[in-house]
Amino acid sequence: MEGLIFSTNNSGNCVVVNYTNYDDVTVKFVETGYETKTRMGNLKLGKVKDYLHPSIYGKGILGEGFKQSDSQSYSFQLWKNMLKRCYSEVSFKKSPSYEQCLTSETFNDYQQFKTWCNSQLGFGNTGRELDKDILVKGNKVYSEDTCCFVPKEINLLLVKHDKGRGNYSLGVDYHKSRKQFRARCSDKHLGWFNTEIEAFNAYKTAKEYYIKSLANKWKDQIDPRVYDALMKYEVEITD
Repeated sequence: MEGLIFSTNNSGNCVVVNYTNYDDVTVKFVETGYETKTRMGNLKLGKVKDYLHPSIYGKGILGEGFKQSDSQSYSFQLWKNMLKRCYSEVSFKKSPSYEQCLTSETFNDYQQFKTWCNSQLGFGNTGRELDKDILVKGNKVYSEDTCCFVPKEINLLLVKHDKGRGNYSLGVDYHKSRKQFRARCSDKHLGWFNTEIEAFNAYKTAKEYYIKSLANKWKDQIDPRVYDALMKYEVEITD
């Protein structure tokens, strides 16, 4: 029996490396080298899973030790949604900006992602969200070095709205009737200005002040790296 090769439904071929009896068969997957025990009946039906095979959106692996009950956990849903944003064609249609995003090798492995989550301040707290670009502005890679958990209020703070901003700088619009530029921040009117750059500078000052105020509001409940990044954050005209 040892050495026989069987095909599986979704994980490629595996080879029998040890046959004890019908209910105790050890197989090794050809592609990844992953070994697992199974029953002969499941093997013949192709119902053996390779937990090192990238079965989630072509990138994510469930990892050794994965249990079906894990699929109901918060960390698993978070992990799967992250991969969906980065690698799902359907997701790109709704959020085109994510088409450029990637995940690190560590985050591709659910077991490693779960371990990372459990070590992070704020993970599992109500209202906390996974963020990838506060620590590194403009970052496109979800990784253990660039991600953190932040309150929704902070996560929404730096979201870009390219579709709705029009043809002018961030926080600025133009009124033909007044022939002036208006600056607004968080729906608050900051004044009328004769030039676009003056209006943007007013927005920049107000936005950076608001960012720092939220950083101090949440200071004792967020990762110190997040606090430092927010206190140093600079709004740029190219944002």
